[in-house]
Amino acid sequence: MEKILITDDEEGIVESLKLILEDENYETDYAYNGFDALNKIKENDYDLMLLDIKMPRMDGMEVLESALKIKNELVVVMISGHGNVDTAVESTKLGAFDFLQKPFDIEILKLKIRNALEYKRSKDELKRYKEELLESNLLIGNSPAINGIKDKIAKYSNLDFNILIAGESGTGKLLIARNIHLNSGREHMPFVSINCASMTLDNFEKELFGFEENGKVFPGKLVEAESGTVFFDEITNLKPELQSIILRVTEENKFTRGSSLQTIPIKARLIFSTNKDIPALIEEGLFKAELYHRINVLNINLAPLRERQEDIPELVDYFTTKISKAYNSPKKIFSGKAIELLKSFRFPGNVRELKNLIERVSFSVDSEEITEEMIEMPNSMHTKIYTELMNKNMSLNEFQNESEKIFLLKMLNDYKFNISQTADALQIQRSHLYKLMSKYEIPTPSKKGDRQ
Repeated sequence: MEKILITDDEEGIVESLKLILEDENYETDYAYNGFDALNKIKENDYDLMLLDIKMPRMDGMEVLESALKIKNELVVVMISGHGNVDTAVESTKLGAFDFLQKPFDIEILKLKIRNALEYKRSKDELKRYKEELLESNLLIGNSPAINGIKDKIAKYSNLDFNILIAGESGTGKLLIARNIHLNSGREHMPFVSINCASMTLDNFEKELFGFEENGKVFPGKLVEAESGTVFFDEITNLKPELQSIILRVTEENKFTRGSSLQTIPIKARLIFSTNKDIPALIEEGLFKAELYHRINVLNINLAPLRERQEDIPELVDYFTTKISKAYNSPKKIFSGKAIELLKSFRFPGNVRELKNLIERVSFSVDSEEITEEMIEMPNSMHTKIYTELMNKNMSLNEFQNESEKIFLLKMLNDYKFNISQTADALQIQRSHLYKLMSKYEIPTPSKKGDRQ
C-alpha cells in the first residue's frame, strides 16, 4: 500500500484529504507544520507528500527544499491557495512534481495523486534497473591497481572528453566503458558498441553514419547513440583508411551521410579501447599519430590479472555467487590451497580466463568444496611436452635451449604474438625478445601475417 504524508496547518484540510485518500486505499500520515514533516520524512518511507505552501514558522518552499535533501526520491505535490499559484509553479523548478489548488476538485485531486504515484513507480523502476546494471557490471577487487581504476572512473565519467582504455584481452575494457557510461549523466541514453575488427570501408561507413535505401533512412550507430556513449572496441584493428574516417569524426564532431549535404552533429561521447601498444604501431606506420592524440585525451590502463593476484579470492567469490544464483544451486567453495593455486597461475586470458576456469570446475565437479587437486592446470598440453623433453637423451645446454624455445612459443601463443604484451609478461625488453625469437628462428608477427 502506498503511503502519503499530508502536511498542512489547517486541521480541516488534513482530515478531508485523509478521508479521500484512505477511501482510495492509500495509507496516510500527517503533520501540521514543516518541522514535524521533516522529522517524519527522516524516520519513514513515504511515496508522496502533499505539502501546503502557506504555513507558519516554516513555509512550504523551505520544507520542499529540505525534504528533497533528506530523501531525493520523495515525490511532492504542493497545495496552493488562490494567492500563491505563481509560487506553486515556481516550486516545480525546485523539484515539486505538481501542485493542487484550493478548493480541491476531488476528481482532479485523485488524478494528480495517481499521476504522481505513477511517476514515483517509474523513478523507482529506473533506479532498480540502474542498480541491476551496475551490479552486473561490477568492478571486482580492492588491489591498488583496481582502486586506481575506480578513482579514474569517478573522475572521468562526467567529463566530455574522449577516453582511451588500454589493456590485454580479457582485462575488462568493455566493462570499464560501461561503468563510465553508467556513472555519467548519460546513463539513461544508449550505450552503443562498435567492433572494429574485420571492417571494410563500405560497411564501416554504413555502420557508423547510416545509409538510405529505397527512401528509408537507417540512422547508423552515431545517431542511434543519441547523447549516450559510442564504444569503439579495439580501435587498432582499423585499417589506415578507416582510421582517417575516425580522425575526421573526432576533429569535426559531425558528419554527412552518403551523398547528402546535410551535416549531422555527434552528440554522443566517444570511448576507445586497444589491447596493443599504439606508440609501437605508430613507429611501424600502422597507426596514425594524429588519431592517437585525438582519442588519448583521457586514458585508463588496465593491469593484467597477474599483476593484481590479490583480487583473485574476491573474483572467485563473485563468480561462484553468480553461478549459484543463476542456476539456483549450492555455492561452490574454493579451499585455501585451491585459491593459492589459482593465484600462482599467469592467466594470459586474464579475468575472462579465470571466469571460464571457475565455470568449468563448478559444473564438472560434484563436490561443494573445490580443492587444488580438482583444478586442472591451464595449458596442460605444455606439461606433456615438458615431460617428453625431460625423458630425452640430451646435454644440459641442449635441454636449456629446447625448454627455452618451448616456453617462448607458449608465451607468444598465449599473447597471440603481441610482442609488447609477451615481453611484459616475461619481464624483458622487446628488443631482447626479438633477439630470442631470432635465435630460435621463431617468425616475427609481420612474417606470420599477424601484426602486433
